[in-house]
Amino acid sequence: MKGTCRICLLGAAGAALISTGACSPATAKTLTRYEVVNHKVAVALASFDQQAVQIISPEKYPYEIAVEKKVDGTYKALLLKCTHYENELVPNGEGYTCNSHGSRFDKEGRVLKGPAGAPLIQLQTTISHSEIFIHLI
Repeated sequence: MKGTCRICLLGAAGAALISTGACSPATAKTLTRYEVVNHKVAVALASFDQQAVQIISPEKYPYEIAVEKKVDGTYKALLLKCTHYENELVPNGEGYTCNSHGSRFDKEGRVLKGPAGAPLIQLQTTISHSEIFIHLI
């Protein structure tokens, strides 16, 4: 059943992204699957040239990750897993929402509305010449 709900949520999120056409960080481009090698995901730095935030989906990993290129050239990667009950989060116009219990987080991962009490988990990132590596937990 969880898999079915995930498909529905992703479909709804995709439809919302397409229909709004907004370019806010929480409404990044369509999900893209990325290969996981040695607990890391590599994303081309060039993919951030047009869109400062990318929502990525590591293969065989239970949660998506929001990766944002900051104005100072650094990157922030947030695990889209609710800190209340570990449900998947869905991007919205202002950040991320847990459709299970209603928790909301801003684009920086801070709690806007409970029941979640802790901010989103930030994943370590490292940069090579042309890629950013997101270190999975």
